[in-house]
Amino acid sequence: MNDAAPTCSDVETRIVDLWGTMSSLWGVNPTMARIHGLLFITGAPLSMNEIMERLDISRGNVSMNLTKLIEWGLVQQVRQRGNRREHYASLTDVWEMFSRIATQRKRREIDPVLGTLRQCRDELAEMPGEPETSARATRINDLLAFLTLMDHLAQQFFASHKDLRAAVELLSTKKS
Repeated sequence: MNDAAPTCSDVETRIVDLWGTMSSLWGVNPTMARIHGLLFITGAPLSMNEIMERLDISRGNVSMNLTKLIEWGLVQQVRQRGNRREHYASLTDVWEMFSRIATQRKRREIDPVLGTLRQCRDELAEMPGEPETSARATRINDLLAFLTLMDHLAQQFFASHKDLRAAVELLSTKKS
């Protein structure tokens, strides 16, 4: 049994593993999440070689996932003076980070669902008015109304995450 105190490296590994586990909640692959977790927890720009070495993954895998992280706006390329290699750094503001994750999930998951529901609603509207057509149209309209409302609320939440953050921080200081 090892009674040694955890090191900063141990904590880093646990966070990277946690990010990999949470990846399914975010709708991304575990490697993409682990790379992001490493960049987030270190708080420092890392080169592709450093990421490959620390996570023991291939250059192609790192490159492909960094491209996705950059597309999502979670990671940016950073140039370091005197170093020709590209370095990559994560957003450090957790409110902004989770807002961008939610925005991407909405774009990839919610928007197509809403589009399909609208298409189904429009197709049913063109059909003759039979009882089963009307009942299905009602169910689709109810679902569409609910999901549209949730989508609108989510957009409001993430559009004003800075204001929301300030409000939450204000409320948390009132507890003491």
